[in-house]
Amino acid sequence: MNALKLALVSSLVVSTALLASCGKDESTTTAKTDTTQSTWLLAQAPADAMSVTEIKADAKEGDTVVIRGRIGGRAEPMSADSPVFTIIDLALPYCGQHHPENCPRPWDYCCEPSDTITANAATIQIVGDESGNVALMPTAAGLKPLDEIIVIGTVGPRPSSDVLTVRATGVHRVASVE
Repeated sequence: MNALKLALVSSLVVSTALLASCGKDESTTTAKTDTTQSTWLLAQAPADAMSVTEIKADAKEGDTVVIRGRIGGRAEPMSADSPVFTIIDLALPYCGQHHPENCPRPWDYCCEPSDTITANAATIQIVGDESGNVALMPTAAGLKPLDEIIVIGTVGPRPSSDVLTVRATGVHRVASVE
C-alpha cells in the first residue's frame, strides 16, 4: 500500500511540475512576442519634450532627443506598410484649424507655403528591434494623421539644417484630433 501511495504522489508531483513548466514557457513566449511587437509604443509620455523647431535649431547627428509634434505635413504622412512618417511643429496650425469646412485633408498643411512646412517638419523612423524589424507598423498601432505625439530617439544624418530625421525607439500618443 505504501508503494502505491508513493507512486501516486510521485506521479502527481511530476505531472504538476511538467504542467507548471509548460505554462511558464508558453506565457514567457507570449509575453516576449507582445513586447517585441510594441516595444516602441510607449504607455507613458517621455519627459522634457521639445518642439520640432527647437530641436531642428540645435540637434546634431547622434543626439538623443525627445520631440513633440503632430503627424502630418503631406497628403499621406504615413502608410500602412512603412515605419516612417512625418510630424509638424505644434505651433503651426493645420489647415482644418483655418478653414475646417473646406479642407478634405487638414493634415497636409496645404494652406501653408512649402518652405514653412519644411521649416516645421521632421521625419520619424521607428527603428524596431535589434535587427531593425518593426513588427507593428504605426498605423496598425492606431496612430493616424493629426495625432499629437511625443517621440524619443536619436538624430540621424543632417545633410542640411532643413533636414531632421529621428530614429525613434519610442512613440507616445498624447492626443488625437477627431
